[in-house]
Amino acid sequence: MLTRPGSEPGPEWMRQLGSQEGFRQIRKAILGICVLVAVIQVAAIVVADIAVYHAHGRPLRSYNSPMQIGGLPLLSVGRTAHGVIACGGVATGIVAVGGVAAGVIAFGPVSVGVFCFGAMSLGIVVLAALAVGWRAVGALAVGHAVVGVLSIGRYAYGPGIALGYHEASGKQKESLFG
Repeated sequence: MLTRPGSEPGPEWMRQLGSQEGFRQIRKAILGICVLVAVIQVAAIVVADIAVYHAHGRPLRSYNSPMQIGGLPLLSVGRTAHGVIACGGVATGIVAVGGVAAGVIAFGPVSVGVFCFGAMSLGIVVLAALAVGWRAVGALAVGHAVVGVLSIGRYAYGPGIALGYHEASGKQKESLFG
């Protein structure tokens, strides 16, 4: 592991979040993010219903907008939605909101993507109850640099149990079980 002389390994901002004060900040931030996610999900449902109703003058079960970007419809709504903005039971796209969401930005109970928010999420930057990713924040967080009540990773921080290969709760470790 390469580090600058006199510097500590691991991300400093995650080390600060792993303290008691930082965990209070995390709770406030997570509450704000949960409100934002709820607003986005409600807004997606409202906009999708309005778009579907105005498109044909009557409600439909699924809708794909006629405008396309890169071969994908701009807005897709339905049980299985595939589009730039997708809202549905199984949603895939750039921005995906749904029960099972996969995309660059994914909101949903089960989500996979680059930026993921939900109950069980897998991605690069993840905020979830069960978070697996390169930077993960959650109750159970697994990944490279993680913050959580139970955090397992290369650099693990949190007020609960932190198992880190190199660093756990700001303390240098020689190995995960050492």
